[in-house]
Amino acid sequence: MNRRIVAVLALTALIMLSGCALLTGETLEFTAGQASVSDEAQQTAQYELLEMDTQSINRTVEALGQDRTVKATNHIARYERGLAVTTTETVGTVVVISTPQMNVAGQSVNPVGSMPPQQLLETVAAGQDGFSDVSQRENRTMTVLGEDATVTVFDATTEYGGQSVDVTVHLVRVTHEGDYVIGLAVHPTLISGEQAGVDTMFGGIEHTGTD
Repeated sequence: MNRRIVAVLALTALIMLSGCALLTGETLEFTAGQASVSDEAQQTAQYELLEMDTQSINRTVEALGQDRTVKATNHIARYERGLAVTTTETVGTVVVISTPQMNVAGQSVNPVGSMPPQQLLETVAAGQDGFSDVSQRENRTMTVLGEDATVTVFDATTEYGGQSVDVTVHLVRVTHEGDYVIGLAVHPTLISGEQAGVDTMFGGIEHTGTD
């Protein structure tokens, strides 16, 4: 489930361009700066880095009646820690993604920045069987990358080891130095105290911007 989340979240950075007089026949390239979680935050929350990945996405779009090629490069970092719910071995997962704003003539053409939280989560899970019975529960505010950020919390159901488990999903998105930085955390709802670890991880996000 969590690996599918990573893959689909990367795809949300695909570009939805409208016509723009500044476009030429050349490929437009946008690269996000690396986003990750500090070592101190990982140690405090007891999460471990599982993988870091860079994904370059090419897409042909139509603009001004002509095909244009756009290339976006995103960075993804995935962290996990083991959690036990009854007899089911599950994991708490935190994923941090940086995707370029892709500004053209002062306007961001990356749809990730304008999606409401529910739509963003639905886009992340579109076509996947990772989440079911998703409902938005609440919001909270915390500091991420030096800015006040809204964390949206969802209730959902997923499967671990073939067993259905109720999970809590935390989603945060901030704009930072030319990129959108997204944090996604998933853990079993029974472990309510895991929110503290999620906040530590989100608060420990670091980002090398492109501005």
